[in-house]
Amino acid sequence: MKLFSTSEHPDGLKVLLAAAISGTQVQIVEHNGLPCSAILEVTERKTRYHLRANSAVLYLLHCSSHNQALDIEAWLEWEATELQPVLVPYLMSMAGGHKDKILQNQLSSLLNTLSSSTLPILKEVNAASVVLFSSLLPLMTEDASSTFLKEHYPDEWAFITSFRENSLFKECIASWCSTSGSIRRWLGQASHLCSPLHSTLALLKVSSTAPVTMASPHIPSPDQSKPTRAAMPVKDTQFKEARLSWENPTASAAKPRARPVPVLPAEGETNILITSALPYVNNVPHLGNIIGCVLSADCFSRFCRLRGDNVLYICGTDEYGTATETKAITEGLTPAQICDKYHAIHSNIYKWFNIDFDYFGRTTTKQQTEIAQGIFRDLDENERIFQEPVEQLYCGKCERFLADRFVEGGCPHPGCGYQDARGDQCDGCGKLVNAMELMAPRCKLCSNSPSVKSSTHLFIDLPSIEQELCSWLATSSPNWSNNARVICETWLRDGLKTRCITRDLKWGTPVPKDGFTDKVFYVWFDAPIGYVSMTACYTDQWEQWWHSSPGKVQYYEFMAKDNVPFHSVVFPATQLGTGRTWTKVTHLVATEYLNYEDGKFSKSRGVGIFGDHAMDTGIPSDVWRFYLLYLRPETQDTVFSWVDLQAKTNTELLNNLGNFVHRALSFVYKFFNGAVPDDRPEEADYQVMAAVTQELGQYISALASNRQRDGLRTVLAITKLGNQYIQDNEPYKLIKPNRSAEDHERGATVIAVAANMVALVAVILEPYMPDTAAKIRSFLGDLPCLRCLPTKFSRLLPPGHLIKEPTPLITALDNDTIHNLSRKFSGQPSPLKAPSDPGQVAQLQGLVDEQASKVRKLKEGGSSGKDEIAAEVAVLLKLKGELATAQGVDPSTAGKDKKKGKKGGEKGGGGKVVEEEKAPEGTKNNTNSPPRLPVNEEDANKLQVLVTQQGDKVRTIKARGDASKEELNAEVAILKDLKRQLALAQGIDPDTLNAKDKKKKKK
Repeated sequence: MKLFSTSEHPDGLKVLLAAAISGTQVQIVEHNGLPCSAILEVTERKTRYHLRANSAVLYLLHCSSHNQALDIEAWLEWEATELQPVLVPYLMSMAGGHKDKILQNQLSSLLNTLSSSTLPILKEVNAASVVLFSSLLPLMTEDASSTFLKEHYPDEWAFITSFRENSLFKECIASWCSTSGSIRRWLGQASHLCSPLHSTLALLKVSSTAPVTMASPHIPSPDQSKPTRAAMPVKDTQFKEARLSWENPTASAAKPRARPVPVLPAEGETNILITSALPYVNNVPHLGNIIGCVLSADCFSRFCRLRGDNVLYICGTDEYGTATETKAITEGLTPAQICDKYHAIHSNIYKWFNIDFDYFGRTTTKQQTEIAQGIFRDLDENERIFQEPVEQLYCGKCERFLADRFVEGGCPHPGCGYQDARGDQCDGCGKLVNAMELMAPRCKLCSNSPSVKSSTHLFIDLPSIEQELCSWLATSSPNWSNNARVICETWLRDGLKTRCITRDLKWGTPVPKDGFTDKVFYVWFDAPIGYVSMTACYTDQWEQWWHSSPGKVQYYEFMAKDNVPFHSVVFPATQLGTGRTWTKVTHLVATEYLNYEDGKFSKSRGVGIFGDHAMDTGIPSDVWRFYLLYLRPETQDTVFSWVDLQAKTNTELLNNLGNFVHRALSFVYKFFNGAVPDDRPEEADYQVMAAVTQELGQYISALASNRQRDGLRTVLAITKLGNQYIQDNEPYKLIKPNRSAEDHERGATVIAVAANMVALVAVILEPYMPDTAAKIRSFLGDLPCLRCLPTKFSRLLPPGHLIKEPTPLITALDNDTIHNLSRKFSGQPSPLKAPSDPGQVAQLQGLVDEQASKVRKLKEGGSSGKDEIAAEVAVLLKLKGELATAQGVDPSTAGKDKKKGKKGGEKGGGGKVVEEEKAPEGTKNNTNSPPRLPVNEEDANKLQVLVTQQGDKVRTIKARGDASKEELNAEVAILKDLKRQLALAQGIDPDTLNAKDKKKKKK
């Protein structure tokens, strides 16, 4: 065996270690012009294989245990598709002498994944541990990265250290790497981001004497495919099956399933009902919304139709609720007009993205009212509904209870001071808010100060349905995505709580119960019923889908993780509570979040790509679909990047897929007048066919289980295999006039096989890039068999079949285009600070000091009521906001800036030194206070939510009046513990909180 590798590259070390462990001798050939970082040349049965690094390790350290082999392959896939694309750029930044914070944060997230694993597989010497050790080892050769690893990830540091001290490992490392500067050397010699490719992609050198071809038609991307058993040499049985399939094609006779209107469940068929979470009508969907719901569902529905399943895909806009009323007020329209406007926007965006719904509806229909009210009546008759008073803010001037979004006021969180916090969240500090805790709350509609008033609402008794729900979940949830199961289990862990299902609004489905006709259903009771009502709008035979016999319909729901509780618990419990037979979710498919560059999507700030933006970029919808599905956040959050979009488009789509399709079909059109030539395959051709069939099997398995990213990688793996097949055999040379008849026959065979591989690509690309798949089908004459999914690779284009002249499929994205789009959607620049007026600043500073003194005296006096103090604090915060504005500082960040300021004060926006507020008399001087603890913002945000929820729970128990002292004390203890954790996360000494509590009690 020969190992061709870039000098000192970690991928070469992977193979060297695997060879040493397995006792295999390899001849090292240093080659810095490789199309990838390392290739192991293996010769078996007179056939020469070229295995990329991870495939080579898997080959050398083959695992006999099937289950362990699957675990190992999963880790190799993670290393290639998740770790390497972040690790290599990070190492480059370190070698360049600077630390990229974004890359470091991404790497930290990945290392957390590794840390959270308890799999013993990584504690043994095997293919996974060898690959991960070799990849992470360069982090130990630079002081900065080694320190980062040791301080923050001691488990990984210990893992690398222990393996490095192994005598065999030590010997291999010494022979491969120099003692210092290794990162700079191999990165400097690499012409591109070195790839850990591994799959069937580099197979098949026919001639045993042929030299290794290092030329490559393109630069491969670092995370193109996954390790599979197809990376192993093809077995005899697979070889025979490939030959049999080619010589006896049946797939070419297949015809696509008819798609009648309406689609109804059929006996003996695989009936699949698909819904995606209803997008809310008050906004324009961004890329994260699109991939999390409608695009993922569309990809799966297209796959199912290719497979011959009987599929119905339903979706629509969720149009009732507070957010719609708020948007209507903002835009000066009625709620109905807002719904009409944004439903059309959503519909146009999804049409542009080629989302192939059977029906795209809306919740503002008579069918929604009838079905939602019918479900409620069933629940009420079954005694699953009860009444309870709820304290809410009420605006006497508007004569209405105020939903959270209709209330604004001062943020109650310490140190914020933002005066326009909403009743559900503060945009100043980003934390969640309880409307009842706002400082000096005001009605958003009229600015009047609301009062607290009780309103009786209806609740669904989830605890009474819990046992039945758990029994059902035991059979359904095993088919769900892992994050959906975890979220559902978290909700069930402490027992279900009753849930309010009504709201004091006007825009919604009316409640059909005496005494509640002025209320509407809460949107999260109402919205999932929209799936049913939209099916009813599609066909009057909707009950065949929704009241079918058990097992007749498989129901798939697609959504982002934030929607899981309502679809895994609330909606199924509602269905069970009616006592009727309902089609309930069998496969709940949830994604994590897609973020934008180094932040989040924000329409108001102009950050990120929204659906209407994508339509105006000039980039085809298929390219957007491809990239979003390539990034689909299936197991963890992923990040949209303009540079990565360009790289994936120009390498994976243009240089790989587009290049293969155009070359293969151009040979047919140019050299055979558009007629597919006759063929006489040899052993090496059947080897290729067997490898394609293995990838096809992986494709079917991946999409059937909604691992859509993996499915896309197998498509690209097949086109890479096709490129390599053409590159190795060079048929364009074999069919030249001066070549022999045998060469002509050989060249024709390679071109015929490659053309049939293109035909297969036209089929399997359909779920991902339907326009591109249709274009390839048009080149091939749009045969019926190209709309059906085969299970094995075989001849789809018979000899003599005529094709059209192919044209380029993909257009490259140039640097200027990407640069301009990146700037355009990076957000609005912060406004320049206005010059401050010294006189105004001085006047406002005096007012702030005076008001601060007043507040302190009220607090120290002990006789003032809570409301009186809150009102004066609100005045103080308002003055501080005016002062910040006068100083040219954003009022929403003024509090933060002060917290960050050094002890002696720091310069404000106008150049004035802002002194720290003096401590009240009787308290310790700041110089004697304990040092401020480090802040963990992420934990603080999570804990703030828990504190708010627990605070609500304690208040509810107190208001109930019948709780025992033990019950109340237990809940208060939980609240105090959460507050202590929150203080630590916010960098506050918890003991200072206890001191304040004690002082209040004395008063």
